[in-house]
Amino acid sequence: MRNWFGLLLGLPLFLWANFPWPLAPMNEQHRISATFDECREDRDHFHSGTDLPLAEGGAVLSIEAGQVTGFDPVGINAWIRVGRYAYVHVTPNPALNVGDYVAQGAVVGWTNDQNHIHLNDGGGSSGYAYANSLREGGITPFSDPYHPRSPVITFRMDGTDTRFTGTDLSGHVDIWAQAADTTDLESSIDMNNGVYKIGWALYSPDTATVLEGPYYRFQSDALYSSNYINNLYAPGSSTSTYIHIVTNSIYSNSFLNCDAYDPGNYVIAVISADTRNNRDTTYVAVRFTDEDLMAPDAPVFQFAGLNDADEMMIKWQPSAAPDLAGYKLYYSFNGTSWTNNLGPETLTAGMSSYSFASFPQNSFVQLKLTAVDSAPIPNESEFSDVYGVKASLTGPRVLIVDGFDRLDGSWSTPSQNFSTIYGLAVQSAMDDVCIEAASNEWIQATGDLAGNDAVIWFLGDNSRTLGTFSTAEQTILKTYLTGGGCVFLSGSEIGYDLSVGDTNDQDFLNNWLGISYAGDAAGNYNLSGVEPFFTGFSASYGTTPYVEDWPDYFNPSGAGEVFLNYGNGLHAGIANAMSLEPGSGKVMTVGFAWETMNSATARAEFMTNLFNYFETPVGIIEGQTTGLPTEFSLSEAYPNPSNATVVFNILVPRNERFETRIFDITGRLVWEESRDLSAGSHQIKWGTLNQNSQPVTSGIYLAQFSTPNQTWLRKMTIIK
Repeated sequence: MRNWFGLLLGLPLFLWANFPWPLAPMNEQHRISATFDECREDRDHFHSGTDLPLAEGGAVLSIEAGQVTGFDPVGINAWIRVGRYAYVHVTPNPALNVGDYVAQGAVVGWTNDQNHIHLNDGGGSSGYAYANSLREGGITPFSDPYHPRSPVITFRMDGTDTRFTGTDLSGHVDIWAQAADTTDLESSIDMNNGVYKIGWALYSPDTATVLEGPYYRFQSDALYSSNYINNLYAPGSSTSTYIHIVTNSIYSNSFLNCDAYDPGNYVIAVISADTRNNRDTTYVAVRFTDEDLMAPDAPVFQFAGLNDADEMMIKWQPSAAPDLAGYKLYYSFNGTSWTNNLGPETLTAGMSSYSFASFPQNSFVQLKLTAVDSAPIPNESEFSDVYGVKASLTGPRVLIVDGFDRLDGSWSTPSQNFSTIYGLAVQSAMDDVCIEAASNEWIQATGDLAGNDAVIWFLGDNSRTLGTFSTAEQTILKTYLTGGGCVFLSGSEIGYDLSVGDTNDQDFLNNWLGISYAGDAAGNYNLSGVEPFFTGFSASYGTTPYVEDWPDYFNPSGAGEVFLNYGNGLHAGIANAMSLEPGSGKVMTVGFAWETMNSATARAEFMTNLFNYFETPVGIIEGQTTGLPTEFSLSEAYPNPSNATVVFNILVPRNERFETRIFDITGRLVWEESRDLSAGSHQIKWGTLNQNSQPVTSGIYLAQFSTPNQTWLRKMTIIK
């Protein structure tokens, strides 16, 4: 008799056939480290199976009795299929051939260095559609008492990644929810699996009334075509991060239409579930409004450093917002207290660069940008990355290249300040130094590193998806090294990425960096220096500002020499000095994210050793152990123009009484201060207030600085 129940549901009958696990013991539950229809790579495809952890060399057992219908023993994706089940990342049993009969429980192969079985239920030559192995009536036994979770919910303009900055919403809105499921508690990996089902609903403010939904646009019963993956998974999704656009259907765009409701308060719910119907609901109170709430997309910092006229210049990729009014620049001397000194009156919508008429010399300054729109109540974007600079016309020139682009790994915040971690360490190691910062995209666009005494290029945990060094970047670095340049490279996946690249990638890794890739996940978070370059050096890394979980380890190749080890003896850093024409380039590479080194003191010591290897002059920071200034020196006003605090740096050779007076353009005294300054380095700050602590008006002002024997004048522009 036909099973009409199965036919009515439109599902193949085998969906109700229980089957055992493909590893011993077959009748007991095992770990699950990845689930069906998860995102893979950078939204490249849906995951076609279920991953079961099993150490390399573990025996893989046939789920059912049947014939071998195909196999491929080559590469990391080696596989073998028996009946409707395929076992991937498995070296096939060489005793088996296509057509051979295999008993249930027979060894069909052994796991390779991927350390898990990727189990395909259906698909391929099986004659069945791909199915979710964790369905009710699938792999048995399987008990899952843990509910999924969707703790990170954001709201975006429909069809874009432009984010509403709060919970006030208007127009057509996409709901993004980062969701994950827990199948067991044996590993953090098993607590970060994809969800089976996710949806949304709109409620009244007290959640007593459902106004719309719930809609479940995603349910992983079938393997979806990769053509639709961008409808389901939002930018930032990857093999380990699942950000669902829950308002979309699999096959088309959709949205929450706020315009269909009266302005006011509402509640949005995101509901996720697993195959055992364990559910999680996250509620977010929102307000619908007809105001313009959308902040522009943030500008992208490209360069901060000296231009051809030796003026400090900033360069950015403009915001694409149609109602853009301009930009705001923020600066800080300590990375904690920030001041906005330039706004859209100066940094207008049509600009993508700005040069400063004056900038403090020999002070490390941190900079970041936002974009502002022309709404009646202007909306301000999120911050750009933070770039740190130090202006000097006499010291060595060090360029810090920001190659960190990954947001789906350990770091997920849209902006970061990692270049300043490197810059502060360089400043701690060098007496007089010019520090500049640039994005790797800017380096590709300009194509030149010439003129820099050293280049520091960091990649964080950029991996194979985003890549580490493109062919163009490798060419730029080779040209620089050939000219005698000195390069420090930092990143936890440099070897992992380049080692599986084309012949150019492997040549760059082996012959230019002097590295033979040994493996991923060094498994130790302590560092120890190796003679002669890093004698006595020790440090730890890997916890802040983000967790470093997959550090590379290396062996030297060619002229490469080990200069740094992990605490377990594996090699963490390789130095390579090359005899090239016309110069002799030097490069040092570490296999971890250097910015996660846990101590500022260790970072400074590292940079001192690095520059000694590069033979770049290293000194002591002025004001620490150097001699006192031999004469007065007063900087120009910074920032100039300004709408907030103005700073002057002064070097004082002896204890002295110092008078500061601020005059407007008519000569009227606006503000004054008297201070006794000791010999050394000082800062004088004026908060653009008059003597009654009231803000001054826009205009040109003169600052007069006096000692009993000397007077200086500085001009500045204030914009309010």
